[in-house]
Amino acid sequence: MSDQTKPLRSPGPLSAADPRTPGSPAAAEPPVPADGPGAHPGGAGTAAGSGRGRVELRVHGVSGGQAEELLDVEPAMRVGGDRLAGFFRWRRGADTETVPGVRREIFAWGNLTSGSSSRAFWLLLLPFMLVNVAYWMRPGRATRDLRGAARVADNVYGAGMRLLALSLTVLITVAAAGIGVDLLGWQCAAGLGEECVRARPWLSFWASPDSVLSATGPALVVGSLVPLAVVAVLWRLSRHTAADYEVVSSPMPPVYGPGAPLSHPDLWRNSEIMARLRSAHIAVSLGVLSLLVAVPALLYDAAGGPARAWGAALVGALGAVALASAASVLVPGVDPRWNARADRLCRILRDTTLVLLAATAVYVLWPRPGWTAQGRLPGHASVLNALFTVQVALVLLTLAAAVVLYVSARAHRGTAMRGMAGPATAALGALAGGAFSAAVVYQGAQWLSGCRALSTPGADCLPMETPTVYSWLQLAIALEAVLAAAVAAVLAVRLRRDTRAHLTSVTEDYERSVRDRRTWDIARARALGRMTEVVPGVLVALLLPAVALGALVLYSILSGHLTPNGPEPAAAAVAGRVRVVAQGAVSVLIGAGSLLGGAALVALVWIGRSAYRDRPTRQAVGALWDVGTFWPRVAHPLAPPSYAERAVPQLVARVARMTREGTAVVLSGHSQGSVLAAATVWQLPDDCLGRVALITHGSPLDRLYARYFPAFFGPEPFADLNGRVAGWRNLWRATDAIAGPVRLGSGTGAAVVEPERPLPDPRAYDAPPGEARRPEIMGHSYYTDDPDYAQALRRMLTELEQAYQGP
Repeated sequence: MSDQTKPLRSPGPLSAADPRTPGSPAAAEPPVPADGPGAHPGGAGTAAGSGRGRVELRVHGVSGGQAEELLDVEPAMRVGGDRLAGFFRWRRGADTETVPGVRREIFAWGNLTSGSSSRAFWLLLLPFMLVNVAYWMRPGRATRDLRGAARVADNVYGAGMRLLALSLTVLITVAAAGIGVDLLGWQCAAGLGEECVRARPWLSFWASPDSVLSATGPALVVGSLVPLAVVAVLWRLSRHTAADYEVVSSPMPPVYGPGAPLSHPDLWRNSEIMARLRSAHIAVSLGVLSLLVAVPALLYDAAGGPARAWGAALVGALGAVALASAASVLVPGVDPRWNARADRLCRILRDTTLVLLAATAVYVLWPRPGWTAQGRLPGHASVLNALFTVQVALVLLTLAAAVVLYVSARAHRGTAMRGMAGPATAALGALAGGAFSAAVVYQGAQWLSGCRALSTPGADCLPMETPTVYSWLQLAIALEAVLAAAVAAVLAVRLRRDTRAHLTSVTEDYERSVRDRRTWDIARARALGRMTEVVPGVLVALLLPAVALGALVLYSILSGHLTPNGPEPAAAAVAGRVRVVAQGAVSVLIGAGSLLGGAALVALVWIGRSAYRDRPTRQAVGALWDVGTFWPRVAHPLAPPSYAERAVPQLVARVARMTREGTAVVLSGHSQGSVLAAATVWQLPDDCLGRVALITHGSPLDRLYARYFPAFFGPEPFADLNGRVAGWRNLWRATDAIAGPVRLGSGTGAAVVEPERPLPDPRAYDAPPGEARRPEIMGHSYYTDDPDYAQALRRMLTELEQAYQGP
């Protein structure tokens, strides 16, 4: 174990200031002083003998909570025991401050991500979020610092990610059309008719031969209402969240430094770019939907139908508008004037698509005697094949751009997966989007048909057909499940091995001669704290089905073979019984993948709702979810909203006002709150620099953000951040799987933010005097209860006072 990961040697007994010591003033979390809502907006506690106000402004992490809980203003405070059984007393005045004379404030931003249980359904937008995050995971340096091949590769990377994001929106629309237009409209109402009504009586209004809606044209138009509703919901969510999260631009821009990309004044103001991208996504989605509805009618008219010329012109116009809208997402939007022009163009294209959509409905409803529906919807499989081919090509394109960026832009040491984390995340997002789509369509077809595992379509149930490529996606889901189980087993073995490896250091640090269960618990906590380093390997393992799927899809599309339910399946080369067994195994895996995909959708919603009700679940899910929703929606406008676009400007305005009034401010950020605190410092105007101090605890700044977002975080940006504050302390523990030291330089022996060594956890091996239980292992939680936190706060206040007094 390195010196930076070893805790303090011989932690010894708990001190009188330890929060878990009975009778200690810090035994519980102190509340804010009772100055009431009528206090001065920038008001702060004033230390004895000092005329300057001082504020400890805390920014919580992913666990969130209510403001009262975060400020600890409950009248009772624990002075002994633990959370299950403890001793309490009424809170006293001395218990209301971490440091006497320093007012505590809390910035509660939890409602931006978990305020309503309905936001659990945002997890269904996981594929959109992954691609949007992948856009920010580019290796190398900030765009403004790039030259030559690196700058070209950076532009290609960004364009590829935006096109991939657009393809996911189209994929969801096509999946909804697969349910509404293909299965319900074409195959059920217009094709099977009375058979469909017998199996599903509730569809009699639509599929009954006596219904006017059962004719092929009306059936397709009614079925298109399903994907239209999906697009409308996505558009409404994006519009609504944009209005809620939009903030007023600051009249005092920050000091932009080339080495600190997060100090760019327009970083958190993306309403124009997002509106333009939203218009483009809606236009392309509606254009593809119109083509899916119009192509069957055009194919019928091609044999001498009544409106052949009209249909050809309509399809040509739809294709041209869709291609123009897709090309508009390539505009980066750096220049506000060009971005405004592109926004107007995208709005025109969107409105044109709406007009063409109405024209498509009129064209399809035109009477066509003898037009009947047979088999699958014409053109549906071709659109899916083309879509997946484009996605594979875009992932390969961004992968090549990432390689060039990593080599030519000199990404800092420690960059995860040698800069390939972005394309890998995008590939996972595309795989997740395809898996969700396949699960919905496949399960929808199974439910409508009434088929079971041993049913024969056409004899025991309705013969519903789905595009072949969905079968490959079901197969990938099944393989992903098998691989995930294997990865979990490997991680369990590794955890056991690493736990044994930590036993020696635990006995040395706590000076124990005998190993008992407590020794194993601490060693296991330290081993868990190092498990974050295996994330790149896990990500690579989970990508194996995506790689195989991409190769198989390309081969299937280009050759017409190797389709699991086509005339020449993969097992055709196997003779005799082996062939039958292989075909049966593929069929079983496809069926299992379908069930797993549907279960995954339900599980995502269940996990999301549990995360907002159960704190441990919220912490586990929030650690990854809040990383994804931290970044602005500049790649996918329909992804979950960025809370930082609202939180950072609010924090900047508050801190700037207090510092201008002469208040010494210590920004204290825990976990994801430390990232918000750092982003706030980077956005502060010039007159506030050096007037704020920073405490980060349980911070993922270096361990996660610098590794996976190397163009925005890393030693160079951290050194810039350190120069903008009066002082910075970073508290972390070896048992914390998220936090770690923050490097201020590259190479061996580079400086790190003090303290260099982790906090001891637990603070003592045995129970302190007056207690019957040993101190808990805190891991990622309760940093503000640690005595070292109060010491760090005092140090930052001293450095702030020196900064205000000047040299």
